Amino acid sequence: MLIRLSFLRHKRVFQLGDRMDYLTIGLLVAVLGLVVSTLGIVISLTRSVGELRGRLTGVERDVESLKRDVEALRGEVRGGFNKLANVITSANEIMTEYLGLRGVLNQGDVGFLRTVIKGLASTATNPLTEAERKRLLELVDKDDLTIEEAEELYRLARKLYEEYIDKTPDAFKALLYAAAMRGITYRKYGRKPPNLDPTQS
Repeated sequence: MLIRLSFLRHKRVFQLGDRMDYLTIGLLVAVLGLVVSTLGIVISLTRSVGELRGRLTGVERDVESLKRDVEALRGEVRGGFNKLANVITSANEIMTEYLGLRGVLNQGDVGFLRTVIKGLASTATNPLTEAERKRLLELVDKDDLTIEEAEELYRLARKLYEEYIDKTPDAFKALLYAAAMRGITYRKYGRKPPNLDPTQS
């Protein structure tokens, strides 16, 4: 009986050992399944991250291309605006000069613009030299200009206009004053300014 008891005890140990092996194997299979599943998720995420990087690189290229296109468009708009502003300025300048030439405008009509040009010329340091600035003020103070003085006034006022038009609209008034005085002066001498004389083209 002692042998039988010992045998039963060993049989239970073997049965318990078999159960432990199945339990261990089952646990290992579950852990292995979890590892394989996790590995699959990691591989899928790695692919997704790679695809996302590729898409982001494409988006970055598209954004850079869009920036270049917007900058080019901005340059075209700026250029078109500058051309339009030049056309408007030239039209007003020619019209003012023509009205002076036809006798519609006289010095009294444009006298109020003298203060504008004096104010600009008094503070102008660029692009006029000190001698040009003083000369411009002298010409503005004169009531009776020669054709050469009218041309000089116009040239200096245009120089002032080109420098200050972005800073103050008064620069345009200075140019209109010079254009009117040019027309008035040419009328006084019975001549046409070169830009209005079709025979001098």
